[in-house]
Amino acid sequence: MADETPFNKLHVEPSVKGDLTGLLEQFNLPPNVIKFIRKNLKVIYVVLALIVIAILSWSAYDAYIQKRINMSSSALTNALKEPAAVRPAALQKVLADYSGMSSARWAKVELAHIDMKNGNFKAAAEKYTDIRREIKQTDPLFGLVSFGTAQAKEAEKDYDRAFDEYTALSKIEGYQPVGLLGMARIHEIKGEQEKALSVYEQYMATFVGDDRNDPEKAFISEKIGRLKAMQ
Repeated sequence: MADETPFNKLHVEPSVKGDLTGLLEQFNLPPNVIKFIRKNLKVIYVVLALIVIAILSWSAYDAYIQKRINMSSSALTNALKEPAAVRPAALQKVLADYSGMSSARWAKVELAHIDMKNGNFKAAAEKYTDIRREIKQTDPLFGLVSFGTAQAKEAEKDYDRAFDEYTALSKIEGYQPVGLLGMARIHEIKGEQEKALSVYEQYMATFVGDDRNDPEKAFISEKIGRLKAMQ
């Protein structure tokens, strides 16, 4: 017979032998519960293992997403620091590498701003509207890209579309003044002086209860006076 080792012992003392049944009974579980656990022990082990795997997988995924967020934010910051000549290419790289993330959206906003600055109004409008399709109306970015779209369409001389954009903008909280000013400006461009006057008066109504000496307020007040004099 081979020498006895801890790996081939033929006898285990009862005092050191694990007794699952006794352990369950120590928890004062009902007999039916103990019977169920004994019967489905393998299934229970599998379920517990799956739960542990799911928790570990979720933690790993969460860590991966957080790392991606940090990397994308850093990439966007670095892209914005690039000289004007190479900044568009750097922003395009952020857009390609981190598609679907907030940093990629902001990179696209910056690219639209660059298009506006360079007179590429159609390209800017397309970028702004693309971003708007990807976000909800409650997103803080929604008003910004809507304003960008309105400005791009006005610069393109697509006044009907610009007017619609400014009208929608005037209904977004925080953007009512710029929306109204845009609407009035389009009316003036189209020679609709009476309609422009009406909208300018709506704009002035947003200052009710506000005694600040706002230069814009004074400018529009003078404009209203001139329009009334033309009637």
